[in-house]
Amino acid sequence: MNTNNSGSSSLESDLRTWAQLDNKIRAATAELKTLRTNRDEIGTRVCDTMKQRGIENKKIDTGDSVITLYEKNDYSSLTYGYVEKCLGEIITDKEHVAHIMNYLKSKREVKKSTDLRRTFKKDT
Repeated sequence: MNTNNSGSSSLESDLRTWAQLDNKIRAATAELKTLRTNRDEIGTRVCDTMKQRGIENKKIDTGDSVITLYEKNDYSSLTYGYVEKCLGEIITDKEHVAHIMNYLKSKREVKKSTDLRRTFKKDT
């Protein structure tokens, strides 16, 4: 690592530490993804089994918690495409819809900040 600065030992140390922490975060994120996938697969099996056995309303005590089956609503993201589609259903003038969409996009709050980006070198 070369920073071309005589007082760069602290910067080099900070960058190494940052990269090490980034590696740990990547590993933890991958592990969490695996854990969530496993939990979701088991949860689906448990829900199916509870429905098959007719015990949807049963409360299951696990010692430190109680598990119940419930029905949830999963909503899709509120995207510009979705907003434009819905506006098109209630406003017939396409230019008016386009104007509203441009207005929404231009008024969207943007917060700027600086951060580090890590790009991995390709093996050659």
